[in-house]
Amino acid sequence: MMHAARRTLAVAVLSAVAIGGHAFASDTPVPKLDAGMVTALERDLGMTQAQYLASVDAERQLPDVETSAKRIYGDSYAGTWIEHDAAGNARVLVATSARGLKQLSAVDGAQTRQVTYSLYQLDQAVQALDLSSNSRIARRLDGVQSWGVDLPNNRVVITLSPGAGRAEAVLEFLARSDVDTGLLHFEESDLVPTPLINIYGGIQYNTCSIGFPVTRGATKGFVTAGHCGGAGTTVRIGGTTVGSFQASNYPGSDAAWATVRSQDTLIGRVWQHSGSTTTPVVGSTETAVGSAICRSGYRTGWRCGTITRTNVSVNYGDGSVNGLRESNACAGQGDSGGAWISTAGHGQGVTSGGAIGTDGTNCGVAQSQRRTWYQRLTPMLSSYGVNLVTN
Repeated sequence: MMHAARRTLAVAVLSAVAIGGHAFASDTPVPKLDAGMVTALERDLGMTQAQYLASVDAERQLPDVETSAKRIYGDSYAGTWIEHDAAGNARVLVATSARGLKQLSAVDGAQTRQVTYSLYQLDQAVQALDLSSNSRIARRLDGVQSWGVDLPNNRVVITLSPGAGRAEAVLEFLARSDVDTGLLHFEESDLVPTPLINIYGGIQYNTCSIGFPVTRGATKGFVTAGHCGGAGTTVRIGGTTVGSFQASNYPGSDAAWATVRSQDTLIGRVWQHSGSTTTPVVGSTETAVGSAICRSGYRTGWRCGTITRTNVSVNYGDGSVNGLRESNACAGQGDSGGAWISTAGHGQGVTSGGAIGTDGTNCGVAQSQRRTWYQRLTPMLSSYGVNLVTN
């Protein structure tokens, strides 16, 4: 049976490989234009001020749309995301696998799309692949870079290194998962994922970047990436010892939190790496796939992009990290742990890694082929029992 499955999967993989590489509540007032964010969005995404405001408005609509969609479609709900038309105008999309399309009459402005697979089916496929990758009998997954949900295209994308579609370990990994190959899409990339190794969000400590300042009771600290250090690792900022890692999880997840001194001042803002310019952190409500997002880190500074995939698992070679989100914003070694923030000012996560080039960044890679991953913020706050410092 296993050999037959491998042959079937080999055909599926080789024929399918394509070489390439909520928002805040609706009653929240629209924020003032953040000049540094507008400049970065224009530079990285070609977004005008009007499109920025339209994108924020779409983010404001999304929670209500998502709530209504889940109620109406139930098990056939297939996701909610933000999409931009040819003119760059944002719109909210909802998908369902139900036959005989229902309309979201209760929510103005949302467009409905009929698809094959529900979000539950896509997430279950990712979970099956996660379990297969963590199997005790699994071989080292050389050649398998990442896998995750592509909502707009209603599929799970598996990214492989060139030629890996024929590798025995890859075929066994897929066969063990028993995932319907119809919902899988295979891509190749010669850019290999790596953790980006080498108080404001985005400033440098040790060889990584700070995510967001947090508190735990009277204790001050910050969240960052788990691969930046294990529990007990000393934290130095500008040559001064300020604290240590209290908890760290990697692989599996890529999360950590560390302390600073009682005399240090925590500021709920993210540095834009341009003089003293910062953007305020107003909360931690997650935004949607398709939303514009910006990140900060000491290696490549302040960069923006869009969220492209969700529930992504990445194989860094020393173990898989699950439940990440993927973006086409560029990053580099040293940006690890740095802050990701939505255009509405909500913290989204901390930099985990990226598929990078020979210069240690992926900023020179075409945006359509760029893959950078971040660890979601809300699970970190909950699991470590820490509170986000807001502006």
